Amino acid sequence: MADTRIQKGRAPGVPTRLKPRKSPAQARSRALVDAVVEAGARILEAKGWEDLTMHEVAVVAGVSPGSLYQYFPDKAALVTELIERISARELEFHLARFGEEPQASTLDQALERLIDAVIDFQAIEGRLMRRCLEALPHLGRYARLSERAGQAATLVRALLEQYSAELGGIDLDLATHVLANSIHSLTHDGVLHRPPSLDDATLKRAALRLARGYLGLSGQG
Repeated sequence: MADTRIQKGRAPGVPTRLKPRKSPAQARSRALVDAVVEAGARILEAKGWEDLTMHEVAVVAGVSPGSLYQYFPDKAALVTELIERISARELEFHLARFGEEPQASTLDQALERLIDAVIDFQAIEGRLMRRCLEALPHLGRYARLSERAGQAATLVRALLEQYSAELGGIDLDLATHVLANSIHSLTHDGVLHRPPSLDDATLKRAALRLARGYLGLSGQG
């Protein structure tokens, strides 16, 4: 089986301008920060970046503005913390799913499991994630998010390596790049927002058709 261990600590961390002013050291402080982040998530998910205000975050979190600004100087820093947390949860979700399931009998079956996992996470946190991605132009290029996307792509490459005998002499780096980017963009609304009429089952069939066709498995499923 291919090595699926994730190499950590290679990419730069959060830019200084987007870091919290300080880290909570005590349980009470951590609870306050968690309440602020949860309030920010609820408002961002409901209203988007433009209508997210620190005043409303403080009200919803039940904290004073002074307490809020002790940790987050502005909404860019708060949304950065949201992105930190949700991208970490996404990576942990896929690592857990990848580690729990027995090896599939065919590449086609493995692809279906991979796409199922992506769609399952989106069903849990997809709307908030899309709101976070929409906010990225206001935050600049976010290296940590890119690093975690690369770590998730490592799982795709490991999957392709496991079934390389079915793929002939395909360039695994190229195939990983194409599949990881296309599946991510489809499920995360990378270019266009998903139309209301497009449900998860239909999206899954389309993503599978794309992956099977690219890998020469179009006759399956």
